Amino acid sequence: MIRRGIFTRSAACIQVLVLAFPGAASFAQPAAVPGPPPFRFDRPGPIEAPKPEAPVSLTSSDGTGLKLSRMTARAVVEGPLAFTELQLAFENPEDRVIEGRFRVVMPQGASVSRFAMKNDSGWQEGEVVERAKARAAYEDFLHRRQDPALLEMAAGNEFSARVFPIPARGVKELIISYSQELGRAEAPYALPLKGLPEVGSLDAAVSAGGEVLAELKKTSYVPARDFEAPLPAAGPSLGLRHGELAVVRVRPVLKSQPEPVGSLLVLFDTSASRALGFESQRRLLAALIEGLAKGSGPGTPVTVAAFDQTVRLVYEGTAGGFGDEAMASIRKDRALGASDLMRAVEWAAGALKARPAKRVLLITDGVATQGETGPEELAAAVKKLKAAGAERMDAVAVGGIRDEDLLKRLVTAGLPKDGAVADGKLPIEEIGAKLTEATSSGLEVAVEGASWVWPKTLQGLQAKDDVFVFARLPGSKAFKLSIGRRVVHTPPESIAKSQKPLVERAWAKAMIASLLRKHESADGSQAKAKVQDEIVDLSVKHRVVAPFTSLLVLETAEDYVRYGIDRKALADILTVADHGIRIVQRPPESIRVPEPQRPSELSLFDRIAGNILPAKSMPMAGAMASLDGSAGMQGSAEPPAESEAFQPGAAGADYDTSMAAPDVSYGGGAMAGVSPMLMPRPSAAPEPSPVPSVAAMRGAEEARAREEMGSRQGAMARRMPSRLPPDSPHPVPPGVSAEQPQKGTPPYTGKFKDVMELIRSGQAQKALTTARSWLEETPGDVMALVAMGEACEALSDWTCASRAYGSIIDLYASRADLRRYAGARLERVRGGLDLAVDSYAKAVDNRPDHPSSHRLYAFGLLKQGRHRQAFEAMAKGVAQRYPAGRFRGVERILAEDLGLIAAAWIKAEPGRKTEILQQLTAAGGVQEKEPSLRFVLNWETDANDVDFHIYDGKGGHAYYSQPLLSSGGELYADVTTGYGPECFTIRKPRSGRAFPYTLQAHYYSRGPMGYGMGKLSVIEHDGNGTLGFEERPFVVMVDSAFVDLGGVKR
Repeated sequence: MIRRGIFTRSAACIQVLVLAFPGAASFAQPAAVPGPPPFRFDRPGPIEAPKPEAPVSLTSSDGTGLKLSRMTARAVVEGPLAFTELQLAFENPEDRVIEGRFRVVMPQGASVSRFAMKNDSGWQEGEVVERAKARAAYEDFLHRRQDPALLEMAAGNEFSARVFPIPARGVKELIISYSQELGRAEAPYALPLKGLPEVGSLDAAVSAGGEVLAELKKTSYVPARDFEAPLPAAGPSLGLRHGELAVVRVRPVLKSQPEPVGSLLVLFDTSASRALGFESQRRLLAALIEGLAKGSGPGTPVTVAAFDQTVRLVYEGTAGGFGDEAMASIRKDRALGASDLMRAVEWAAGALKARPAKRVLLITDGVATQGETGPEELAAAVKKLKAAGAERMDAVAVGGIRDEDLLKRLVTAGLPKDGAVADGKLPIEEIGAKLTEATSSGLEVAVEGASWVWPKTLQGLQAKDDVFVFARLPGSKAFKLSIGRRVVHTPPESIAKSQKPLVERAWAKAMIASLLRKHESADGSQAKAKVQDEIVDLSVKHRVVAPFTSLLVLETAEDYVRYGIDRKALADILTVADHGIRIVQRPPESIRVPEPQRPSELSLFDRIAGNILPAKSMPMAGAMASLDGSAGMQGSAEPPAESEAFQPGAAGADYDTSMAAPDVSYGGGAMAGVSPMLMPRPSAAPEPSPVPSVAAMRGAEEARAREEMGSRQGAMARRMPSRLPPDSPHPVPPGVSAEQPQKGTPPYTGKFKDVMELIRSGQAQKALTTARSWLEETPGDVMALVAMGEACEALSDWTCASRAYGSIIDLYASRADLRRYAGARLERVRGGLDLAVDSYAKAVDNRPDHPSSHRLYAFGLLKQGRHRQAFEAMAKGVAQRYPAGRFRGVERILAEDLGLIAAAWIKAEPGRKTEILQQLTAAGGVQEKEPSLRFVLNWETDANDVDFHIYDGKGGHAYYSQPLLSSGGELYADVTTGYGPECFTIRKPRSGRAFPYTLQAHYYSRGPMGYGMGKLSVIEHDGNGTLGFEERPFVVMVDSAFVDLGGVKR
């Protein structure tokens, strides 16, 4: 951090644009007062990002990019609205079927109306469906190996979709269409292209009034800029009407009023999402402060802080003193970590009291991923800056993925003067002008004769701002608008008649925006649920994807019927043809409603197992068809998780098959905790002995078991060990060699393997350099971030490790699986528990239908000493209904987990024992009052099979087909369809356990999901409420690999 100079006052300014909230301000503006320019720039023009985010991509779940072989874009402009249709073809470079992650960055304010996927029978349209229902249907279909796709809103203006299957070496074709408001009268229509890798074939055209305005055709093309089409000149107002609905863009007549800056505090976003545009963002900061020094004077006081999941003071001094040293400090820290806007604002409150400044400037994408992320809560925190002396906050919105709506809320949160939001892509002189111009707020919007108008008030308005007004009024009435009690001229010829769907969708989007505000301020869960239902209804009816809905593509019309999804929204699908918007009218479909199967009609296997066959049981499918007459094993399943890749290894130790793994050693004190210790790996298996080994005996048993797999009896035994008695445990006979842990394929490949081997060989600093270079080549690569975290842990650089793992949260904030995995990593980092618990909490909100979300969150709260909250969190997990046929054995695991938490709570508050036990019984938990040691395995990939293997010190081996150890202990169930958890519990006091235990995860089959990642939890209970924990995250990248999860010794 650099400190220079003294406080002085001079001129400068900051500002922001916002369109929606109440207040009371005069519309009239005083005459502009001439004065010195508060910013002066020697090099005007935009500051371009050298590597912007690609606006469209499709990647496999483990990060492999698919080539965009063809892109056809057709756009039609009508008045102030535009409709765009993209047809995309992606090539899968892998020799396996995969699930893909499709993402598209929309123009600000755009709304998706169509998502379709091509399958063998042609184009299958997506339906707007309530989000939880859509996820359940998608994931069930994925497990049936059918062809679903699911598109949802992600962070800011990004939409993300899960697409399955993408054929091996095949092509996946998608259509996505969206409508948008053209916010600036002078701006051209723009199709985002910059940032795309090479496109095999590009064909784009923009039309208006039936005529082509611009077109672009290229082959083997790497776009250097967006495709733009200049639009016909428009007056101060431009609108469309259909029947009772009207949408009009107007520019209220305002005079520009300067507002100087006497002192400035800058909050500069350095979170991971800023990596691609980080250098241009740094140049933007330097240019603004240099321009402030030249325009307002070099003595203007300036404070700069960098924020992500932490806040770091970078510079204190004057505008003239800001330079290379401060910029180098920002570059050295890089763009890493999650984005905690609340922490940044609260830090600013303290900083302003110590070093006053009238103005606060945010340079950020506005996407908060950690801590409090609600608009109302963040706005309330900004308002509190008034007490610290702040008068105005402004923002410069940077990056392709951004949340300008949130930024507008913050800069008009209630400081003495409202600010503005400037687009970071604008020329630097225009940004400076917006930051030095006063705003008008509290301007009431009224349309004569209208029954509904949005927005009701305008905030943060500047002289050249265009605003959109939506209204419902009788079709016979003229559109007469007033803003701030002044009439705004809207000549009839500027408002054209249009087709219903385009206007109606724009109106519905505005209605949803008004309801989202109502949802934020609704008091209580019931009130919020009622408003949410209204939003869902509007979204489904008008095909406008909203925060509580998704676009779901299933394979056939009958599939929608099976899930109770009404296809009436298909009536108004828009497309582009003959240079205009066309409506695809579809007659009501003649669909045979499949009669629900009665229990007696289900196949025997489905009635007993209720699940799909795992890869290792696939030979059974033919047998079941022949025995039952069923067509195969396509039982119900659960959400295909969001996945990616990673693995463990703390300072100097990881769990590779070739490395020594940490062991848990118990000793001293009454369960003070679980302490990891390194222990030599068991020696290699001895030479073959004339006496058969346990491994050979067990191998013969497994061969027999595989033969039995072809029979129904074998299937039931394999799939339902919790319902049928397991095989008896096999004690090791005298003279028989003990079974040794497996030595399978090494679990790592590629650069991740290089980094892990460097760490193993004691070259942690070189490993960090390698990981950083990898991350610079592919910003956002999850494996690169995990590799960096591993290297930082090996160096005991806990801040670096925490920011590396926090980056996974920032880049994949809407993915519960990656939030959970990042949390598992953070728990192992010194000081990382709070961030981990926050991430777990958001995973619960995102995917309450995943039991691991509840388990990780509840135990995280317990580690924080929050016993009551931990109990309540786990009780919600126990009460949650999970998809049929998924998460086998989870009810037992969660009930016992709740009992463990209750035991710890009773120990902390013994006076409440009776009350706590009553709550435990009511919640369906199991009282835990005996000593136990349990190993719980969960992983963050769906539709794949990870097997848990436990070896004891007496040569015993427990796994899916032999769940019991003769020395004591039971593996509850084998989960073959993704996520886990799988639990092995030893219910004996420490003296009766067969230490040491060696633990392995076998990545049996990755299916379409790619790399495996997860963690092992070791939990010991002394029987009296004292719990010890150790968390061991892991990664496996290769099929059939065995990952050493370490040992546990006395």
